Amino acid sequence: MTHNELFERCKRNDSKAQRAWYDLYRARLLGICRRYARSRDDAQDILQETFVKIFTRIHQVESEGKAEAWMRSVAVHTAIDHYHKMKKTDAPAYTVQDYDVANLDYEVILNTMTDEYLITLINELPEGCRLVFNLFEVEGYSHTEIALWLKISESTSRSQLHYAKYLLKQKLNRLGIDRYEKFA
Repeated sequence: MTHNELFERCKRNDSKAQRAWYDLYRARLLGICRRYARSRDDAQDILQETFVKIFTRIHQVESEGKAEAWMRSVAVHTAIDHYHKMKKTDAPAYTVQDYDVANLDYEVILNTMTDEYLITLINELPEGCRLVFNLFEVEGYSHTEIALWLKISESTSRSQLHYAKYLLKQKLNRLGIDRYEKFA
């Protein structure tokens, strides 16, 4: 079955097609959710809510070619909604132990750095900084859009981004990484 046929069957609420569509896009959308969530459990919750929204609104998407970009947008907006809900409960931040880098050289540190650890470093940022960093640097949204979605001013968005970069640089410096071209 082609992607287009699968897409059209999803629009007709075909549960087998929806399961196949979920399996096809789950990992990509979970990656987005993971960038915005404080934990894997939160990311799974955001992903679940994202797919509920996708399958209830998929009929609004004109073509299969536009579906993936639309689904990414749904995931990001669902994560922002989750942020607003969690902000009210003031959930504590998760932390990780830093690597012991006293006897490691620069290349060893870079080579042992995992994507999951980098996500964890980003997730340790204060909530607003983390969201702005992800929305601006990863997703490519403008400060105008970010300000609207997070209900902050554009200057606050810019300030949060600057502070996020500053904090990440400090964290990397503590790990012995004073240049990080690998991550750019």
